Amino acid sequence: MRLPGLLRWLLVVVALAALTVAAAVSPRWLRRADAFRVRSVQVLGTRYLAPHDVLAASGISRGASVFDDPAPWRARLLRLPQVVDASVERLLPATLVIRITEAEPVALARTPELVPVTAGGAVLPIPPGSADLDLPLVDVDAKVGADGRLASPAALTLVGTIQRIRALDPELARTVSEVQPGPGGSARLLLRQPALLVALVPAAPSAATLRHLHAALSDVIARGELGRLSRIDARFSDQIVVAFNTTHP
Repeated sequence: MRLPGLLRWLLVVVALAALTVAAAVSPRWLRRADAFRVRSVQVLGTRYLAPHDVLAASGISRGASVFDDPAPWRARLLRLPQVVDASVERLLPATLVIRITEAEPVALARTPELVPVTAGGAVLPIPPGSADLDLPLVDVDAKVGADGRLASPAALTLVGTIQRIRALDPELARTVSEVQPGPGGSARLLLRQPALLVALVPAAPSAATLRHLHAALSDVIARGELGRLSRIDARFSDQIVVAFNTTHP
């Protein structure tokens, strides 16, 4: 009684195996078959890019086959400055799946208009208002080179500071509203939480420096003196200097 079911299962396996063999030995025939013409394209992984823009950039046409070589499509996608990686997969019989890994903006640079930039200083063509970009401002005039990257050393240094803080202390990074050049090549952070205050850190702060900064801030909060706090100086390797207003608010 179980034999018919087993036979059906074997027929399905044989049919799939035959299709796989056909794909290997007869790619031209498969590309010409109407059953494998692309009828839908799924775009996954986008946040800032519009899916229809991804499809247009890929070059996938209405007459394409799912068995066409995906390498040219992927190469076109990788030319987009917003794209770090891309893949094109088949979903038989007539669907292609594009998976995108987007470049991540870490700050807004003034060029003079505000533009989102990556950790490496690449300017991302994300139209203002098209995405929720809650990013710290690099508060220094910056220029953009012919390669589409920031060409100002001061701006690149501050972007690097932000990226380092993001990597070492994401919680602190979320509180940074602006970063400015500080004295002696340091970085001046404007923190918006728990209150608006200034923190001075090295341009490339260490994990230990950021831990000490947190500890000093926690101590001030525990003593109820946050309202008097005006600045925390964490530029030195062996100490944190906390400055208070001389008058009560």
